[in-house]
Amino acid sequence: MFKSIEKYKVNLDKTFNDNYRLYHDAYHKRPGNISLRVLPPCDVEFYQALDLTKYHYDTDIDTYTNDLIQLLDRSYTQRKAIDDNMIPAVFPILGIGDYSAFVAGDIVFKPDTSWGEHVLNDIDDWKKLPPYGSTKWYHRFMAISEMLIQKSAKQGIPYMRGFFSPLDLAHALRGEAIYYDFYDEPEKLHELLDYCAEMTIRFAEDIYRLVEKYHKDSTYGTWYTRKQINMSEDIACMISGETYREFCRPHTQRVINHFGAGYMHCHSRAMYLVKEICALDHVVHLWLATDPNQPRPIDHIEELVKDAQGAVVAIDCETFEEIEANYQRMKQGNFSICLPVDTVDEGLKMVKRFKELEQK
Repeated sequence: MFKSIEKYKVNLDKTFNDNYRLYHDAYHKRPGNISLRVLPPCDVEFYQALDLTKYHYDTDIDTYTNDLIQLLDRSYTQRKAIDDNMIPAVFPILGIGDYSAFVAGDIVFKPDTSWGEHVLNDIDDWKKLPPYGSTKWYHRFMAISEMLIQKSAKQGIPYMRGFFSPLDLAHALRGEAIYYDFYDEPEKLHELLDYCAEMTIRFAEDIYRLVEKYHKDSTYGTWYTRKQINMSEDIACMISGETYREFCRPHTQRVINHFGAGYMHCHSRAMYLVKEICALDHVVHLWLATDPNQPRPIDHIEELVKDAQGAVVAIDCETFEEIEANYQRMKQGNFSICLPVDTVDEGLKMVKRFKELEQK
């Protein structure tokens, strides 16, 4: 079971305050912040350790949530002395199938991932889908989330959940045919994207209500769910900036506007999308994942400062020397930088070096 959140993080209040200041400045487009996350193996090992195929998600929810919490507890305990920007959280790990199956379809599980079924053979088939909140995976996911929250609320552990953007959800339901829809059925595609925005809003609201129910007296329990939404724009990495502005922007913006602030995600193979996503109103964060054999964000800091328009850009690097070499350039914007390390001890040393760099 979880321990109190204070047992998992040195300087916990300072970590929350630093993160608050970072995103408050980003919301108001004030630059000058650089935040460090070190990534020891214990931060990711639980993804491989949890076998998603071993559970029946109607009858094994108690076992699944206990197993997941045990793995997260081990991870947070191992890295508790690292004074970086990581905030302990609880979150379902079910692959990516659950990101769309709450609307319709089943989930295909493999040991360390999953995916949802494409259920829209025709672009208008969304009108035939089950009513919102009636599918088995909606009920399963809500039951899993409620049990995770129940088992972590007294310990003050925030619940965290991301969502597909309207385009990502539409693609998960429609499949590769969506790339033809941009040209063959543009008006119908807008209708589908509007439907997906509505589903995302309703699903997030239902989850957030659960968090509020159990965390109403918690200091930090609603950190990831109050007045914000976390969404991926993965499929947008396959379209142009012009197409993004026409088809994606209005629907993604609708979701952000509903909640208050947008925490977004895309990939470095589409660096041109940074300026498109960060041009959305009230985007405060963009996790820009580095893709193999594609441009590395750390090599394009000046471009990212310009395109991010004050939003925090979360990127990774390979060595501390890359942080040192780009530090002054990063100060022109807002950055959260992730540095993989081989051990917790190495992570402690890198945090110490970063604090020394901040004082120069």
